[in-house]
Amino acid sequence: MRFIVVLMWFFGVEFHAQMLDNEKGDLFSETPFFNSKYIRSVNLKSIKGTISTKKELGTIKNIGKKEAYIFNRDGELTTHYLSNKLNSKNDTVFTFYEYNSDKKNTVYRVSDSYGFYSYTNSYDSQKRIISKTFSREKNSSGSKRNFKLAEKYIIFEEVYKYSSKDSIDVVTTLNSNGRPYQIEKKYYNKNGYLRKSDNRLLISNKKSHKIFSYNDKGFLKSVKYFKEKDSLAAKEIKFDYDEWGNVTFIDEYKNNERITHKELLYNPSNLILKTLLSQDLVSNVITITKFKPEFYNH
Repeated sequence: MRFIVVLMWFFGVEFHAQMLDNEKGDLFSETPFFNSKYIRSVNLKSIKGTISTKKELGTIKNIGKKEAYIFNRDGELTTHYLSNKLNSKNDTVFTFYEYNSDKKNTVYRVSDSYGFYSYTNSYDSQKRIISKTFSREKNSSGSKRNFKLAEKYIIFEEVYKYSSKDSIDVVTTLNSNGRPYQIEKKYYNKNGYLRKSDNRLLISNKKSHKIFSYNDKGFLKSVKYFKEKDSLAAKEIKFDYDEWGNVTFIDEYKNNERITHKELLYNPSNLILKTLLSQDLVSNVITITKFKPEFYNH
């Protein structure tokens, strides 16, 4: 922990803007988590990072990994890639995103050792997902970086049906055969904040639920994940913010024991994410990702 504090001083920490959208707690997940309005306002084209690690009592070591997030002129995340050196060769995983006119993510496409797979989302007039299709795809391009669809094989499709009563939304998920197999109930408070979600599998009757809490400014403070009727959360993610609403810390707990600590540092001159520090509290290894921005010309 002292090492992270020293790194914060070394990189010169100041926080000013909300580049990251953490309304649903999706930071650093497969779901796009950037604030497109902010990205567009600063004409940001990409942030590209180099990744280093530091073991306990060791020195900082560049491990040859690189990571990048690439945006279009509307501020939408279009590409994410993570490269790693294996046997002196670069192995890169690409993720591509597509959007509809409502700026909702319609396609999420990922490269793997077999080619590409994708999830395609359809939405209703209320911008709710009404179907999700999983497919295997072939790329006609000779490069993973430049995807061009050659063939598509639909593996399965799920359909979502909605109903609402008072402050409760109910989502029923239907499998590829058109039969319901899961029900999720979402409970909102009087101000519209999601406070709890219950999930039940219809065949096994297996249940789980999540509890959401917020800080005084309405930013997501924590998400607790519970199994069945357990009183102790199997998992919890906590977030902290500066006075402008920037996420500064992310802590993950399992069975009430903290296992991961992340700190986010922003560049005070252009308000863009500069450094991500992630500490595995089990191995005590710290991963350092330093980002450099690239901008569109006006």
